[in-house]
Amino acid sequence: LMLRGADKYEPVIDVLASAGTSLWKHELYAATSATLAMLRELERAGVVELREEIFERNPLAGRTYLTTQPPTLTSEQAAVWAHVRQAGFAADGGQGFLLHGVTGSGKTEIYLHAIAETLARGRQAIVLVPEIALTPQTVTRFAGRFPDRVTVIHSELNSGERYDVWRSIRDGRYDVVIGPRSALFAPMPRLGLIVVDEEHESTYKQSAEEWGSYQVFYDARAVAQRLAALTGSVLIFGSATPSLETYLAAQSGELLLLEMPRRVMGHRVTAAGEEVEYAALPPVEIVDMRQELRAGNRSIFSRSLSSQLMLTMEAHEQAILFLNRRGTNTFIMCRDCGHVEECTRCEVPLTYHEASGRLLCHHCNRAYPVPVACPVCQSKRIRFFGAGTERIEEAVKEILPHARVLRWDADTTGRKGSHETIMAAFAAHEADILVGTQMIAKGLDLPMVTLVGVVAADVGLFLPDFRSSERTFQLLTQVAGRAGRSQRGGRVIIQSYRPDHYVIQ
Repeated sequence: LMLRGADKYEPVIDVLASAGTSLWKHELYAATSATLAMLRELERAGVVELREEIFERNPLAGRTYLTTQPPTLTSEQAAVWAHVRQAGFAADGGQGFLLHGVTGSGKTEIYLHAIAETLARGRQAIVLVPEIALTPQTVTRFAGRFPDRVTVIHSELNSGERYDVWRSIRDGRYDVVIGPRSALFAPMPRLGLIVVDEEHESTYKQSAEEWGSYQVFYDARAVAQRLAALTGSVLIFGSATPSLETYLAAQSGELLLLEMPRRVMGHRVTAAGEEVEYAALPPVEIVDMRQELRAGNRSIFSRSLSSQLMLTMEAHEQAILFLNRRGTNTFIMCRDCGHVEECTRCEVPLTYHEASGRLLCHHCNRAYPVPVACPVCQSKRIRFFGAGTERIEEAVKEILPHARVLRWDADTTGRKGSHETIMAAFAAHEADILVGTQMIAKGLDLPMVTLVGVVAADVGLFLPDFRSSERTFQLLTQVAGRAGRSQRGGRVIIQSYRPDHYVIQ
């Protein structure tokens, strides 16, 4: 059958012929000037066949993951896994565990073994991570072990992707779902395992603002416990710095406490077989910034941190500079004695509000004037704490003008996929120094990082929040764990105006 004006159809036929397989309509539209009318003319002529199929918008489409094999478990991992398998899986689920392991101790390998056991029993697993930023790295590890069985749910998916992923999970296409707290509600009829990684993170608590007009509040950890009980699933909470509530639950017997106190460096093959190499946690140096000021150093960096940054650059290694800052809270501290202005009624640190030029208690709303001198030592050197990551980036450029600096904070991660882009760039050593806030403290495994600097450890200590001390300890411990995760070793420098504070100690 001859087509009138056959020339206009030739590009369409050429693209289909070269593809050697069926193409989606939108793919053909992108490659040619084809229209639906043209395709129907070709169908009537018997040249092509049009059929309707469901197009799945897969957030992991086009990505390939290197298939990995499980390494030999260390003695600590083997002991922990034996407890999980016996008390959890052999008892048909329902048991909860707190896996308390130092950063780099190999908690993820326990999760992978638990998932393998779950899949072998014909059941499904959910893995919760506290931040979208951790999802790409977690997916790489899990998809490499369980090819084509892993998918993700998180807030960066558009409505179409979210719908297709939800439908695919419901239809049984995937057995492992990874994501922040919303992944907990994936429609998995054969659920057998829930892993809550970095369980101490406050992001597991849902705030009403994110639901718009719906006043819904929930704690994903509490929901996970209830869901595990309803479905007879094994529940594993994992953290190097467990929350006080979870640790108390483990001590009181509600959860089974499992501990891994040693960091795993790797495996080495010897004549006697495969041996596990352990590593000490990186040494931590606490710098008293009051002494730096008395010595005439008014820089945001101590002399120790500045020199270590230079040495790190000379060795072609990487550094992380961490600013322990939540939101835009600013408090006032004396740089000579470390005194922080507090509410006389509530005993919580006062927050400076630039618009009104006053100090405000975020607990009782009482206002105070800004002092001109420290009420304890009468010093005039009072500082407003709350410098942002941009100021740190500028300070790095002042001492290391040729250093490649990458910033990771709320301002640089607004676009879809930005977390993954920044992490991939730093992991590929496209930058020497990573400057960031809480995002960089959570679970990242970067072997080239040998120096971690905490620019202002005090900021988190004096927020108007009863958990400020607990969260500061967790953040400092977690960010310190980013250093020394390879044979190169590592070093941590914590700068503080209150080095005697029990959290810093």
